[in-house]
Order: sequence, then C-alpha cells, then structure tokens
Amino acid sequence: MVLGWHEAATDLPGRDGVRLLAEATFERPRLRPWVDSSVDPVGALSRACLAVKPPGPGICRVCCGPSDEARDLCTSCTKVERGVDRPLHPVTPISLTTRATGLYAALKQYKGRPNHLAFRQRNRLAELIGSFLEAHRTCVAPDGYDTAVVVPSLGLGAASHPLGSTLRMAGLEGRGLADALFVGPGRLDRNVADRCAYVCRRELVEGRRVLLVDDTYTTGAHLHSAAAALEEADARSVHLLVVGRHQRSEWAPGRALIRWAALRENVWTPNVCVRCRRGLAL
Repeated sequence: MVLGWHEAATDLPGRDGVRLLAEATFERPRLRPWVDSSVDPVGALSRACLAVKPPGPGICRVCCGPSDEARDLCTSCTKVERGVDRPLHPVTPISLTTRATGLYAALKQYKGRPNHLAFRQRNRLAELIGSFLEAHRTCVAPDGYDTAVVVPSLGLGAASHPLGSTLRMAGLEGRGLADALFVGPGRLDRNVADRCAYVCRRELVEGRRVLLVDDTYTTGAHLHSAAAALEEADARSVHLLVVGRHQRSEWAPGRALIRWAALRENVWTPNVCVRCRRGLAL
C-alpha cells in the first residue's frame, strides 16, 4: 500500500514543521505547490539532510539507490552504463532528498531568478558543500582533486550554471573551479546516457584530478555522461559528488530508504558520510 503524503512525512525525525506542512497539503491539495517550494527556507541545511545508505545487498554500488539484491548495479545504472559504454564511477551523495525536505526546496530555489531567496539558498548550499568537503575530502576523492567542474545545462558561451557560483561561495574556486563542460550533440533522457552529450575543453582537465559536482541525482544519465566527456579529454581521475540523491516516497524501495534514514542510529551527521559510514573505499 502506498503511504499518504502525511504518513510518509511522519518517517522524518525531528521535522515537526515539515510534518505539519505535509499534513496540511494532504488535507488541502491546493497548498502543495507552495509547500513544495517553501519548506524550511531558512536555517542550516544540515538540519534538513537525511543519511544515505551505503552500497551493499539491495543498494547499488554506484548510486546508492535501491537495487536487486542479486546484482550490484541498479536498473538505471545498468542502462546508463550501456549508454556511455564504459564502467561507471561511484557517486558520493551528501544527503538523501525527498519532496518533504528543506534540502529539496533549496535545490529547487537556488537556480531561480536572481533574488534574495535564490541568493539565500545558494549561501546555505555553499555552507553545506564546503563543510562536507572539508570533513570528507578523502572519502570523495582519495587521491585528491586539482579542479572542480559542474555538470552544465547550457551550451558553449552560455552563462555559468548557478552551481558554479555556489561552489565559488563554498571556497572551491581556490582549488581551480573550471567551466570545462558544455552541452554537446548527444541525446540525454531519463536512463538514457550518451558519451557525446557534453563537450569538454581538454586544456582545462587533461592530466588533472577532477571533482565533478551535480546538485541532484535521479537516474545519473547527465552526471555519468559528463564524467565520460572528462575521461575522453584525458582527465587523470574523475570523482563524482552530488548534493541530493533523490528518492520518491510513493515508490516502495525509495520509501524503504527514507525509513532507514529515519532510524535514530542512522540520523545524518556531518561527521559521517556514506563512504566512511562503513569504511568503504572508492
């Protein structure tokens, strides 16, 4: 049985405001668009994070999403790997996200038109990303990284992705933040990846250790296609970091991960990431 919106929200520990707003949307559907974009608009995003379950039985070794216990790759990663025609790099997500969390709202709003709300959300995301990398840099990139690159949404010559300015606010510019990737001719869609989907400025990444950052991960088609472009440009190594690993609470496997994250012993903490939770090495 699929849980109602109000029932799913009760799985989130210590989120009284989220629970009450979610219950209101269940009773009054017209409120839902407002709530989806406005939950937890202020305060540290660390309070809105949910722990990501490490790879293992039933958890994909690449994306940390639900998978068949008999396989180490989920269905989405299997399809994406076929599209890029090369093994996929493991992804390190900072947090699980659902539509009932403040992190989900921040990841929606920071890309909006330049205004006080978008700027505030970029500040909050910059603080979260910067502090996470300070604590878990060796978990994300064991050999370190020379430059950071974001997954783009526009072609060559277009304005930089808002994530780029967010990473600059997080202090990553000092480590060589580069606009190295641009949208290419390949076709991208849900679960459809393409090694030609992005073009790369080789001179910015050749021989370098690259930290590739994206804001939200669902199927990974964009992120892994971008990683393939970096490898084609002879990057020395590529490490993948995403802010939110999104799960749908109406989907039973996703709901199971949300419930796992809600257990007291699994509550998100800035000192423990998905990689160091069980001593996993990339």
